[in-house]
Amino acid sequence: MDQRLELFNSSDPVDIFVTAQGLVGGVLFWRLMTTVLVLDLFLAMFAAGANIVTIIVYRKMGFVDSTNVSLTALAISDLGGAITAINCVLAIFLPTIPNAPFTFEIFTTSASHPHVMFSRISALITTYISIERYLCVLLPLKIKRIITTRRTFIAMLIIFTISLGLNLHLSLKFPIGWKFFPQRNRSLLGVLPIDDFTILTLDYVRQVIFSLILPVFTSVTVLFSTILLSVALQNSKSWRDANKSVVKTKDTSGQELSAVDSKEARAVKMVIAITTVFIVSSIPSSIHMIAVIMVPEFEVNGRYSNLYALTGMAFLIVDSLNCSANVVIYYRMSTKFRRALRSLFRLDKPS
Repeated sequence: MDQRLELFNSSDPVDIFVTAQGLVGGVLFWRLMTTVLVLDLFLAMFAAGANIVTIIVYRKMGFVDSTNVSLTALAISDLGGAITAINCVLAIFLPTIPNAPFTFEIFTTSASHPHVMFSRISALITTYISIERYLCVLLPLKIKRIITTRRTFIAMLIIFTISLGLNLHLSLKFPIGWKFFPQRNRSLLGVLPIDDFTILTLDYVRQVIFSLILPVFTSVTVLFSTILLSVALQNSKSWRDANKSVVKTKDTSGQELSAVDSKEARAVKMVIAITTVFIVSSIPSSIHMIAVIMVPEFEVNGRYSNLYALTGMAFLIVDSLNCSANVVIYYRMSTKFRRALRSLFRLDKPS
């Protein structure tokens, strides 16, 4: 008898969500998934806490400039990504409870797909930030008049609204209902198959946008913006050096540095750090979603559902790292953020 069918006849609660489909067998699936689940949950909870702190800190700093608005929006999106990542862990863990009447499929519309949506929102906001910073270096006076706090807020609102709108049909694409599992001789709540052409077409369009167009557009744009920003700052430094018009200061080690150079260096390093984390973390999830498009059975209720769940959870580790990385970058590279954070937790020593 097929090992996968034997699992359905066992009393192990794990087999509640290990269906007969998939390239990864039940025993191996559970061993790998257990390891991934623990790490996922820890990182996602840390990311949620880190982004809540980031939002509070930027609220404390105030929205006096457009950068604070966009970075706060990024933290909100990353918080959404962290919460949906926690939900993804629950989607695998809860069905393992003995006699649970559902499978992990019912979390599709509240976990995996919303997590991808928040990841893409974060990508668009990161793209906006990188372009804004490059233009501010290239045309500082003109861009500061164009990109105001109010317009940045509107841009962030548009990004969130459109992204949410493209995902409203998920409850129709993945209807939840009772499915009979003959190997277990019982019915469980899961995702029912559909054949509605309109809904399937809408979902295909959403997948193309979120899995192909946005990842490629955001990655390429952020990469080139960062390169151009670095070149522009280097040219600016060379011009100032040639004109000998920089203002000298001293750092804590006593070495002479220019105030302008120091500020520009911090800006470049922060952008490069944010960009690097963004690009690296977006690659695995993009590969996963491309596989969903290219392989029809690679989905939550398809032939390769086990492999879909396992790889999705593994890639979630990288996404959770991305959601929590920015707070570390801000703390290390932004003096204002570090000062506000330390003040929030009363870490500064009294005079």
